[in-house]
Amino acid sequence: MENKSKDNSKEQILEAAMKVFVKNGFSETRMDDIAENSGLSKGAIYHHYKSKKDLFLALIDFWEEYFFFKIFFNKDVESKNSADLLRDMAKDMIETFKNRKYILLAELEFWSLANHDEDVRAKTEALYIKLMKLIRTIISKGVDSNEFKKLDVDVAALSVMTSLQGVIWFSIFQDKNISAEQYLNNVIEFIIFGFQK
Repeated sequence: MENKSKDNSKEQILEAAMKVFVKNGFSETRMDDIAENSGLSKGAIYHHYKSKKDLFLALIDFWEEYFFFKIFFNKDVESKNSADLLRDMAKDMIETFKNRKYILLAELEFWSLANHDEDVRAKTEALYIKLMKLIRTIISKGVDSNEFKKLDVDVAALSVMTSLQGVIWFSIFQDKNISAEQYLNNVIEFIIFGFQK
């Protein structure tokens, strides 16, 4: 029971930290802000994380585990074709955009700090290697099953990745001519059309 409580408090801290880092940026965030937002004491936060940077690094793992792979791997991956799996990724991204936009904005903080900090860069790079591997696997499945034509899987995976990340633009800017949902649904269909035989 104690481990479950410990996991819950860590998740509470990480969820609060993500919101605060997105709102204030890394340099302007104080542990007091995270404590206030989480409803826990600063001592409780320091019990789990020795510094603000340590907490930020843990946040990258939290983002990966709870907001990307958890969503995707709850699906029946084996029974779906590759095009539908790519569509599912786009749907998950749209749901995140609609309901938890701060998760997408957190990526901007990861990128920003990765530009200045080697530890954050290494952690962020490891995250993107995993994401690219997942997308490559989906595309390779499509090629192997003759759903997709023979193509450069690395370039194809990068095109999917950058298209999904294009939704972050809509998290910052509003476009009166196109919504994030229209953008992503259309662009994923363009990509799938280009991949298909």
